[in-house]
Amino acid sequence: MPRAMKPFLFFFSSILCFVFFLPSPAKALFTITETQIFSTGPYAFKLQIQVNGHGNFKKPPVTLTSVKVKIKNDRASSDILKVKAIRAYLASNVFQDIETAAYPISPGQWVTKFYRIPKGKRPLLSEKSYVEITFEGFAIQFYPKERKFQGPAQTGVGGPSAMKG
Repeated sequence: MPRAMKPFLFFFSSILCFVFFLPSPAKALFTITETQIFSTGPYAFKLQIQVNGHGNFKKPPVTLTSVKVKIKNDRASSDILKVKAIRAYLASNVFQDIETAAYPISPGQWVTKFYRIPKGKRPLLSEKSYVEITFEGFAIQFYPKERKFQGPAQTGVGGPSAMKG
């Protein structure tokens, strides 16, 4: 092979690799991470949520693939913080459970939970969809598109939050 052809072949093969391995718009991935400090009743805690998925919020729906929740119950809290459920609300009254096993968080304790959602059960989120973390007595909502929290909102016994988004 002539010496002048080697740079051309290298350049051409580089272009081909770039074109074939370029991610397609249909498979765009997103990761949204937000942190906020909350104080309600006897609780003071820091909440960090990370949602991962496929798609683009400019062209909904997007697929939620995993949720990571990290909570630190501050030492100033006088009570154990109890997480009851984590849900993805697809519409105002339509939700899909991500986790329903309750767990306690003692004052001064960090708890990190990661939930990978199986392929057949991944919720499709619209522009107004949100993830809700329900605690004992109140709930906090996270809107991925706006990247902001709402709450805490008081909850009824065993029901979804009283707050509408």
